[in-house]
Amino acid sequence: MFGFGRKPGAKAVSARGEIAHVDFGLQSVDQQGHTRSASYTVRVQVFPDDAAPFLASIKVKLRGTAGPMIGEETWVRYQPNDKERIDFDRDRIKLRAYDRVRANPALQRVVDTLYTHGDPPISVIATAR
Repeated sequence: MFGFGRKPGAKAVSARGEIAHVDFGLQSVDQQGHTRSASYTVRVQVFPDDAAPFLASIKVKLRGTAGPMIGEETWVRYQPNDKERIDFDRDRIKLRAYDRVRANPALQRVVDTLYTHGDPPISVIATAR
């Protein structure tokens, strides 16, 4: 699920981001009308440690996960010399989600469920709803 189908590569760096805009795309539904998956174009304001912030877009298809919301914390991987090649850093997002579980143990069940069913969330707050 890399931005525009291009992986950031082995030399990618990780940075904190904030979801700045979400365009809802196509969705598939089952016979009962429940959403099975949905496509989104997510614009992320990226805050690198050693560079100026920048805005980048990622197209992502999610199944069984809460959709992204503006203002949510996220983490991305990108190439410093090609900032359009970005992807969500799902390992880092998962670590931050479980940081929140340590602060609020009541979230354990919610976070475990999100990581057991469907695609991994693309933002930290989505895992703590």
